[in-house]
Amino acid sequence: MTASATVPTSTAASRQRREALEGFLFLLPNILGFLIFFAGPLVLSLYYSLTNWDLFTTPKFIWLDNFVQALGFQLKPEAYQVALEQGAGFLGALGKLIVANDPIFWVALRNTFVYAGGVLILSVLPAFFLAYLLNSKLRGMTFFRGLYYLPVVASVVGISLVYLWVFDRQSGAINFVLGAITTLINRLVGANLAKPLIGWLNDPDWALFSLILMSAWRTVGYDMVIFLAALQGVPHSLTEAALVDGATRGTILRKIIIPLITPTIFFILVTNLIEVLQIFAEPYIMTRGGPANSTLTIVMYLYQKGFQRFQMGYGSALAWLSFAIIFIITSIQFRMSQRWVVED
Repeated sequence: MTASATVPTSTAASRQRREALEGFLFLLPNILGFLIFFAGPLVLSLYYSLTNWDLFTTPKFIWLDNFVQALGFQLKPEAYQVALEQGAGFLGALGKLIVANDPIFWVALRNTFVYAGGVLILSVLPAFFLAYLLNSKLRGMTFFRGLYYLPVVASVVGISLVYLWVFDRQSGAINFVLGAITTLINRLVGANLAKPLIGWLNDPDWALFSLILMSAWRTVGYDMVIFLAALQGVPHSLTEAALVDGATRGTILRKIIIPLITPTIFFILVTNLIEVLQIFAEPYIMTRGGPANSTLTIVMYLYQKGFQRFQMGYGSALAWLSFAIIFIITSIQFRMSQRWVVED
């Protein structure tokens, strides 16, 4: 009895080991891919961020110097005194007293935040109202839903090249339309207004706004589809009961629909913010960060430092700073979501 019971047990254990080995072999390509293309570069970038590696010489540890270079400031009392003597005023002289170690980093960071805020405002709100309008069973709604989603599936490079023409100062579509409107006004009222020739991508005051417009247009379709799915999940019984009770559509929107889709709103805000804080392709293709660094973003700046000037150590440090910024902002979003997101 003992021998007969031992044989099946041994066979079962052998079969389990064989199945485990087969499962591991199936997982091995994914594991190797993760180690080679993700975990390995991640660890190496952290190592290089603590060095002065320039791609050609042996990396030398400088510890946190790269991070200090990016985030640090210097006090220059001599320049402050000179500015005061020249009549710059207190605030003007203060800018001479406190000087960033790397002022371009702060310019890129500011541009990134302005870009992110602009895209969120100009994409999330229009996407919600488009979804609200398209959340009906009228004829042709399916066509319009697909039409608004087309920019999402289009190539970023292709869209950027098209918008290079749209924003062109001399022959661009926007300036052409503005010129036609100006001509019409002149004929109607007898005015003599000059045709506006806005240098959308060539003017530092307009370049970043132009990128915001393009990116918001491209993002609206994706956000609209997510909002539309959330709106279709709102029970009709609730809205119908509210209408019977005399509630207006505006009240239903504010008191019933929006609270029920707050998890979706939170999801869109988080995912969109993570994406726009990593913007690279659009400014790289359209402006190369110019003019006068007005469209330089943090990811593009680390690309310039790492792959154009071969300061791989400093570029790696900027990448980790970018990760830290995104992580902190996302954590704040999750923390604040407890105050306004309505859970089921």
